[in-house]
Amino acid sequence: MNQKNINIALFALLAILAVAFFVSNKKTVSSAAAVSTSAGNLKIAYVDLDSIQEKYQYYKEKMVEFDKKKEDADRQLNTAFQKIEEERITFAKKGQAITQAEYENFQRSYQAKMQSLEEQKRNMENAISIDGVKMLEELKNKINGFLAEYNKEKGYSYIFSTSNSLNVLFYKDSTNNITNEVVDGLNKAYNKSSQKK
Repeated sequence: MNQKNINIALFALLAILAVAFFVSNKKTVSSAAAVSTSAGNLKIAYVDLDSIQEKYQYYKEKMVEFDKKKEDADRQLNTAFQKIEEERITFAKKGQAITQAEYENFQRSYQAKMQSLEEQKRNMENAISIDGVKMLEELKNKINGFLAEYNKEKGYSYIFSTSNSLNVLFYKDSTNNITNEVVDGLNKAYNKSSQKK
């Protein structure tokens, strides 16, 4: 799962989080007329997910860890592939001295090693993908928990998410942008929790 796919998955999860959290906590309105009469009490805000990605310390640290895991896996696979290729080149240098039986034995061994390497690659990709999903789930839970506390004081009816790649809002009045407050609060909470460790 590459960086772009992780970011898209993050944005999708956070958009779903924002809608699900606030839909589950909103007061039920029985009719369209009730909505229009209570519109004066409706408070809406939004959070820019690109800014969270850029400024939230927890997310940045987790992405560094995640990228390092991907690089380590790539390095390990490349090393294993180079070793197999060196064996193939060394064998091919024997040239005319190779018997049919030696050639067939080497081919079987080479194909088995390549299949094993391919399986190892799939396993590593699956493990990295699972780690990415877990990281996004942790991030979602941290933001969800923060917004639940944050909104007790602020009293927003809805807090939406927006980003350059996944925008659920057609129009945004920047006076309703609470991103900086959310990022500051998330970072303060993260700094407190990391100082306790």
